[in-house]
Amino acid sequence: MFEEIRDIMVSTLDLDEDAVTPETNLRTDLDIDSLDLVEFVSEVEDHFGIMIPQDSLEGIQTVADFAALVEKLKLA
Repeated sequence: MFEEIRDIMVSTLDLDEDAVTPETNLRTDLDIDSLDLVEFVSEVEDHFGIMIPQDSLEGIQTVADFAALVEKLKLA
């Protein structure tokens, strides 16, 4: 799951693949703003065929947190 999320991040947000690890903090390490986040979430939703509620993103800090959320929503 992490690899798929990382690949989407790299292509959508024009990031260096090496800069994205499970422990990478979305806001402080990658400096993702709200517009970037909306674009990224939209790509993830399309890729996995899921809907990510906006309020579920509030506790998300790291790429691993986001991947766990996506995994949970895929199973729902």
